Amino acid sequence: CFVAVMGTRGATIVRIEEPGLPVTVNARVGSVMPLLSSATGRVFLGLLDESRVEALAQEELQMLPPDRRALLDAVDPLGKLREPVRAQDCASVRDTNLKGISAVAAPVRDYTGRVCAVLTALGATGGFDPSIDGPVGRAVREEAAAISALLGYAT
Repeated sequence: CFVAVMGTRGATIVRIEEPGLPVTVNARVGSVMPLLSSATGRVFLGLLDESRVEALAQEELQMLPPDRRALLDAVDPLGKLREPVRAQDCASVRDTNLKGISAVAAPVRDYTGRVCAVLTALGATGGFDPSIDGPVGRAVREEAAAISALLGYAT
């Protein structure tokens, strides 16, 4: 599990809780997660309406290799990535950021309702259910809601 905030370069990990079972991922405090292919980034992309998020996403989109770009919607790639996040208030990915790694992420909101952080759980795809309604997805959403409540956010 880790917590990320929106930094100047993107979704930046600020706290990591090491898993009980080893998962080989080169993510540490200070790592910046992609907005387009990580569950963490997609939560920020979908729920933060800020010009810098849009600019970073556009920059990332332009830098995608053609084979990765072809996997996105041709007309409105960012809009299509935002839709499910806005509808479900969380994001999940399977093998999109790193092959063999899946993740589920949920927003942490401050007292105004603004997304101030994202809580993410990840694991090896073969033994990790990233569905938002699965056990991990529910736990991540519940913990993110509990943290939000501590920050003064009332649903």
